[in-house]
Amino acid sequence: MMMKKLVTNISLFCLIAVLFAGFTSCSSDENLEQKDPIEEYFNEAKNILNGEIILSTKATMSGVDKTLLPNGCPTKFSFDWVNDKTMRLSLDGFTVGNMPLTIYFLCQCKFMQLNSWEKDEYKGDGWLKFKGKDGQVTGDPKDQSGIEKGSGATVIGYLNVKTHEINFIVNYNMMNVRSECFLQTIDKNRINNYEAEFAQYEKDLAAYKKEHGL
Repeated sequence: MMMKKLVTNISLFCLIAVLFAGFTSCSSDENLEQKDPIEEYFNEAKNILNGEIILSTKATMSGVDKTLLPNGCPTKFSFDWVNDKTMRLSLDGFTVGNMPLTIYFLCQCKFMQLNSWEKDEYKGDGWLKFKGKDGQVTGDPKDQSGIEKGSGATVIGYLNVKTHEINFIVNYNMMNVRSECFLQTIDKNRINNYEAEFAQYEKDLAAYKKEHGL
């Protein structure tokens, strides 16, 4: 009986230890997420994410890909800096494929270090994380009010300042629409060929729709 009680107490102690370790790990990750990025990396990020940049994205609605094509759609994002700590990401009139609406969006983002499980996914040096919440979303370019507080629109992204790789997701919190910038290398020269690249996308999209009877 004493032995059974001892085993029970040991098991309970082990369970508490595991739970405490998990809580400590989560708490540690949360603190790390709030920690300022490495200054060298952050200064480089300011140089990379500046001005208009063309990135390939997929627009999804309720998880359904509306861009239709496997390589996504060339999308023009604007990056500028509100102050030394805050980047503003904006999208001026976004609609592609068979999306039923046009979205105008801007969101202020903060940079931070990656937590432990993110470092497992984004391996190597040079990675930074950026996050924004309650971005301004509207479907009317003449409507400047947007919803600054409580909109639920978010940005979560990752940038490698050494390789210039980037990926991020914009959740507009509107009709379950998201922009997914899958992992790719930034090429700032794409801005010089944006109109032609987008025209080619529309041409390929029309051919895809015809082929699939859409």
